[in-house]
Amino acid sequence: MMTLRSYRIRIFLTCWVIFSLHFATDFVREHYNVISLADHASYRLDGYEDMHPDIFMTKNHGAHHGANPGASILATVPYLIFKPIVDKIHKKVIANRAASGNKVTAVYKDPRPDRVKFYKQARERGLDIKFGLVGFITQVTTMAPLSALSAVVIFSVFIWLGLTAKTSTWLALIYAVATPVLFRTGFLNQNIMVGIFSLFAFVLVWRPYANVKLGYKGRFILAGFLAGLGLLCDYSGVITLGLLGIYVWIKRSDEVGVRSGFIDSWWYVLGALAPVLVLWHYQYVSFGSPFYPGQHYMPPVEWIEIGYKGFGFPEWKLLKMLWFDMRFGLFTSGPVLLLGLYLPVLLRSDRNILPKRETMMILAIIMAMSIFFSAVQYTQLQYYTGIRYLMAIVPLMFILVGAVLVKIPKAVAYSLVLLSLTVSWSTAMIRSQEGIVDSILRVFLEGFQLPWMATLSRMATQYLPGLEGKQLSALPFMIFTAAVIYGIWAIKLPAKSLISDKVS
Repeated sequence: MMTLRSYRIRIFLTCWVIFSLHFATDFVREHYNVISLADHASYRLDGYEDMHPDIFMTKNHGAHHGANPGASILATVPYLIFKPIVDKIHKKVIANRAASGNKVTAVYKDPRPDRVKFYKQARERGLDIKFGLVGFITQVTTMAPLSALSAVVIFSVFIWLGLTAKTSTWLALIYAVATPVLFRTGFLNQNIMVGIFSLFAFVLVWRPYANVKLGYKGRFILAGFLAGLGLLCDYSGVITLGLLGIYVWIKRSDEVGVRSGFIDSWWYVLGALAPVLVLWHYQYVSFGSPFYPGQHYMPPVEWIEIGYKGFGFPEWKLLKMLWFDMRFGLFTSGPVLLLGLYLPVLLRSDRNILPKRETMMILAIIMAMSIFFSAVQYTQLQYYTGIRYLMAIVPLMFILVGAVLVKIPKAVAYSLVLLSLTVSWSTAMIRSQEGIVDSILRVFLEGFQLPWMATLSRMATQYLPGLEGKQLSALPFMIFTAAVIYGIWAIKLPAKSLISDKVS
């Protein structure tokens, strides 16, 4: 019989392998900061300003992009371990190309002209191999393990709520592969990081278990730090940072009273201070003021005239797009997530396995985040990369989803999970700019695919000429991955657990 520790290890490894297999080659703005931090210990992106539309020049401060630096900072740490290898490969490639005397070609067969232009620039500057390695390393060492760890936390939450290890395992795997988590983990992304850190912070404050050794001060400090990391990754993190702070006060007030609860909740604020100071430092050295966000300095773009730099009043039109757009909607990208909104019905029938307060807090975060982004005009640009902004609520929302899945008829639950798995896996494989339906159709018509293989086939002229014009089959890699996952669950781990397996 497996211990809970064994389940957690296997879930983590399974999800890590699956996420890594679906690595996408998108080189996003956060990657530039990873390179700059690792190579120069600087946030400046001078020399890259013509390679990404979000990078711009500011007077006396050089080139930067408008996003928060948290995702880049976190990804830089593990990347530094592999940097010597990357540098060695990069130098060797440049030397070999120079020695060959051949003209540098840059053929990239893609219907999107901006992708073709980017590859041409990277190839001509000798950055193509380096960019590819940076993208792969940051995904495998940062995004994949972070999302895998969030699946382990999902498992633990349902264990603590009284479900069996088998049921909790299936819920954790559904979260990992049948929601947009699989799609967004494909490359470095700050929005899902906000959601993952919010999940960690919420569980620390909630503490749905009794055998924890960390006192309330330590839990609140760590929860504040994690929620602060969410803000360091993206300004939408201010929503969860604030609401979780209120939740800390409410929870502590139950134990020591309102006044003492308010005083004790300042430990949460103390924990959040470090990431906030890092954000202020970034904004100061990058733009000259610690208090204005990077978007404040952006050059004029579409919709920037609405409200403050594109942030105006909430709009019903944008909210509908965020939830139901067939290209990037929350519920179209993960149909099973609709069950999260059904949980209040279970509350009235006393069938909810979640405490009422925690249910309402998660719902409050879902609604607050949805309303926040319905005021952001750039919501309309998500069609280019798929669901993005509302990834910040998916990890927490799945706690509600899981609580409903175990209570509704199995036929309904299985059907919704199968539909959601089809959508999630198809979008993760194809990543079509045309939308979710196009991704699904292409999987059924063209077969299983992997995003990194599709990219390789488009640029095969340079690296693997023998594959030029051929569609590579992903099936062998998927079969191998399935064998690895079978091995993960078949292998016997030491019986002695380093962590208590008692469930309270």
